[in-house]
Amino acid sequence: MAIQEIKEKLHSLIEQTNNEVLLEDLLLEANSRIHATNPHEAEGLSKEDYDELISLVKESPEKDTISYDELKSSLSRWFMK
Repeated sequence: MAIQEIKEKLHSLIEQTNNEVLLEDLLLEANSRIHATNPHEAEGLSKEDYDELISLVKESPEKDTISYDELKSSLSRWFMK
């Protein structure tokens, strides 16, 4: 979704509601992310969750994978005739 479209939808939602709690939640969340000093805060994540995501991104794509032959071998016991 384009940024302008998101802004328009937010403006529309804000104008449509008189729910004070919802508006305060939106304000607090926006302020906390805009003024965040750490990357995990800007993303709305705990430090632990952010660190785990970063470690997963840095992990080798082939980690914990097996070859096709290994797969066939491990499944052969289920398909024996």
